[in-house]
Amino acid sequence: MKITRREWLGAVSTAPLLANKAGKPKPNIIFILSDDHHYQCLGAAGNPYIQTPNLDRLAKRGVNFTSGIISTPQCCPSRGILLSGLETYQSGLLSNGETGFRQGFGPTAIEQLRRGGYDTALIGKWHIRQGPEECGFTKGPLWLREGGSVYRDPKLRRGLEAQDETIPGHITDLFTDAALKYIRSARQPFLLWLAYNAPHGPRWEEERYQRLYRGKNPIAPPAHPPGSAAVDWAGYYSTITHLDEAVGRVIAELEKAALWENSLIVFLGDNGLMFNTKGIGGKVVPWEESIRVPYLVAGGMVKDGLRLQAPVASVDLPATWLDLAGIFPAYRLAGRSLRSYLTTGTGIFEAAFATWADGRAGALVGDLKMVVEPYRLVRTPRYKLIRWQSGKQALYDLQQDPAEDRDLIEEAKYAEIRGELRERLVARMKETDDSARQWA
Repeated sequence: MKITRREWLGAVSTAPLLANKAGKPKPNIIFILSDDHHYQCLGAAGNPYIQTPNLDRLAKRGVNFTSGIISTPQCCPSRGILLSGLETYQSGLLSNGETGFRQGFGPTAIEQLRRGGYDTALIGKWHIRQGPEECGFTKGPLWLREGGSVYRDPKLRRGLEAQDETIPGHITDLFTDAALKYIRSARQPFLLWLAYNAPHGPRWEEERYQRLYRGKNPIAPPAHPPGSAAVDWAGYYSTITHLDEAVGRVIAELEKAALWENSLIVFLGDNGLMFNTKGIGGKVVPWEESIRVPYLVAGGMVKDGLRLQAPVASVDLPATWLDLAGIFPAYRLAGRSLRSYLTTGTGIFEAAFATWADGRAGALVGDLKMVVEPYRLVRTPRYKLIRWQSGKQALYDLQQDPAEDRDLIEEAKYAEIRGELRERLVARMKETDDSARQWA
């Protein structure tokens, strides 16, 4: 059932907003989201084969969270977490097969920013059952209603109330052009949600990007396990290089408008991609290639030149935005503010968490017969503990075994670590009112 914006906002209380205690203007927030982005497909991640000079420069000008993970590694729920600041089992937006928030959970983080004086604009991929206007966006210059698109001459919408129309051009350039136009006329403070569908397939690229990689071999990321089925790394890399160029154009426009110093720029992958590691081609699963993503934060307030292994997750971003904007959350968020890491390079996070909560057939949409067993995981910079709904569990030392080939769950010398991680996971499930905590 579709609910109106009035019903959506009327279902919750209007929480008080806190002024910026330092008396400084609230920062602009530019959130750039890529799609199906393998964590090693970035020069700043140690990949010598891919050309991403603009993203590499962004990493040097801010904080590169090298162990950053996605709280749920699938397109739609990943976006739901970033909109709400809640885990999927809290908001009801579970998977690509359940793309809507439950009614009345509260105003999204975007809506709270809007109430706090922000101009809020969506450009790019949406993929949520509720419309952008129901989730707090006041503008939608150019956006993709569904979860996928062709790259050339896509069907997009101009305006929140508009219908699909075919727009000539490459989708990455179209979104970028719309973002530049918005930045030139934006009222401050603003939040720009710029969600590219690159490098999600099926891809199409111009010759100038393809020829950068054509005929070169091997070019798989250094940590990608040998012997996996053939992957079109050249095609994938060319799409990311085009995306990198687009990000460079956005950053240049921010600097031209003298907005860098009072802006927070975040670049994040919406999920990773397995690329046939462990015989799996997609995502959703709890392995590193699925949950780890590029996670970069920069801007005038951010300490630069930092590579941090801090255990952070995507659910931490909405809490960070509200904190830096001086807005008291309307409900208890599942994430934690990254302010300390961004401004001083230090923090106290001990673990990050990820979840898959939809074990129904159809949750993956593309394969109506395939089911991924629900799981919860806790990850520190060194260790990962996974617990599935069936009671099965696994423990990995990511420092000694980055490929996650050796399960340590039965080894006696890891009993203390196993116990500590389990305690953290149980505490997390209790704190977030996870109804699955009985099988933790």
